Amino acid sequence: MATSLTLSVGLKVEEQLTSDFDFKGYIITNDVSDKKLNETYEAIQSTMTPADDSVIARALAKLMALTAGKAKDIDLTLESYVQKLRQYPKDAVIESLNKLSDENKWFPSWSEIKDDVEFRCRHRTGLLKAIERKQNERQITRLRQSA
Repeated sequence: MATSLTLSVGLKVEEQLTSDFDFKGYIITNDVSDKKLNETYEAIQSTMTPADDSVIARALAKLMALTAGKAKDIDLTLESYVQKLRQYPKDAVIESLNKLSDENKWFPSWSEIKDDVEFRCRHRTGLLKAIERKQNERQITRLRQSA
C-alpha cells in the first residue's frame, strides 16, 4: 500500500520497525500538500468500512462448521464475536475468518481472531496515524507562526 501511495499521490513513507523487526508504523518523509494528505487519508479511511452483521455472522458460522470445539451457546458466541468484529474493516475480517478455518483444528478464541484481524489492518492504521501526525505537525507550525 505504501508503494502505491508513493506512485499515485507522491506521498513518501518510511516503515518503522521495532528492535525485533516488528512493524511499528510509518513516517511521512516528504512534503506533500494538505490537499493530497487529506485525499490520501480519505482514500485509506474508505477501506476501513466494517462488514454488515449478517456477513460477519455468516463467516463465523462457516468457521464454526469447519472447526472443532463448538461453543455451548452458539447464538451468544455469534452475537459476541459479531459485536467485536464490527469495528474492523470488512475485508480484514472476512479474510481472517476464512484463513483461520484452514489453520486451526479448534474454534479460535477471541484473542486469536483479534490478533489476526489487527495484523491485516496494521499497515492501513499505520498510514492513517502517519498522516494524522503530519497534519498535526503542520497545524502546530501554523499556530506557532501566527502567534
